[in-house]
Amino acid sequence: MITRIVEMSGGVGGARLARGFSALREVESTVIVNVGDDAPIHGLHVSPDLDTVIYTLAGLEGPQGWGRADDSFLTNTELARFGVDNTFRLGDLDLALKIYRTGRLGDGDTLSEVTEAVRAAFGLEVRVLPASNDPIRTMVSIEGGDQLTFREYFVDRGHQDHVMGLDFDGGPTARPAPGVVESIDGADLVVIGPSNPPLSIWPIFAVREIAEAVRRHPRVVAVSPLIGGRALKGPADVVLSDLGLGTGSQAVVAAYRGMIDTLVVDTTDRGDVGEIDGVRVIALDTRIVEPGPSSTLARAILAL
Repeated sequence: MITRIVEMSGGVGGARLARGFSALREVESTVIVNVGDDAPIHGLHVSPDLDTVIYTLAGLEGPQGWGRADDSFLTNTELARFGVDNTFRLGDLDLALKIYRTGRLGDGDTLSEVTEAVRAAFGLEVRVLPASNDPIRTMVSIEGGDQLTFREYFVDRGHQDHVMGLDFDGGPTARPAPGVVESIDGADLVVIGPSNPPLSIWPIFAVREIAEAVRRHPRVVAVSPLIGGRALKGPADVVLSDLGLGTGSQAVVAAYRGMIDTLVVDTTDRGDVGEIDGVRVIALDTRIVEPGPSSTLARAILAL
C-alpha cells in the first residue's frame, strides 16, 4: 500500500527529511518548498530552497547542505574584478541551473514549470513544487526599525540582528502553485520538515489557501529544528524567542498553533514528551545529516 506524503520544506533540514521519505518504496512524496528567499542575484533568479531540495534529493548537495558538491567558484571570484559584490557565492555548476531558470522565466514560463523541468533533468521521482508562482519576499524587521530583505539579514549580516517582526510581501495576494492544494488535500499525511518555522515555513503559510489546506488536514506532523532546545545551524531558536514565541519545543508548538497535531522532537528533548497545548510530543532521533538516519526518521514518522 502506498502512503502519500506531503512535506513543507525550507532548505537544508527539510531537504534532508525529503531525502529520507524518497528512500521509502511505500511512499509517494511531494515536497512543497518555500520561495520567500528567492531573489535576483547578478541578474539571475535564485531560488535557494528549491535548489537545495533538488540537489539533496539528487545526492549532489554541497558539504554544508547547500550548493553543489565538488563545485568550483571561478566565475564568482572573477566578479570581484568588476567591483561586483560576490558575498553570495554561486558555484560554477550551480550557475548553470540559475541561468536555465532565468532564461525560462524570461520566456514566460512559470516557476513551477521550470522546477518540473529541473526535477526531470536530475532524474528525480519525488514531486517538487514551489509554494507559489507569484513572488513572495520575506522581509525582516530588526532592532532600530530597519527592514531588511532576507538576503541582507541572513547572508550579508550573518543573521546576527534580533528579529522584531516578519512581513511576507506578496503573500496575501499570492496563489498556490498548481497542484499544491490538491496534493495536500489528497495526502495521507502532511509533514512540516525541520526547517526554521518563522523564516522558512511561515512564508509558505503566507499563501492563504495553503495555510487553510494544512489547517483542515486531519494528520499534520511537524519535526522540530531544535536539538536540546537549540538550533545546530542558523538562528531558529533565537528568532522564535525574539518573536515572543518562547523557547524550546514550546516555541515550535506556538509557531504552528492550530496547524499541527503532533510534534517530533529530538531524543535530547525527551523531557518534553507528552502534550504541549494540545499537541502530542514524541521523541525520535532527528539528526539526519546522512541519508541513513534521514530514512530511519522518515520511516518512524510514517509509523505514527
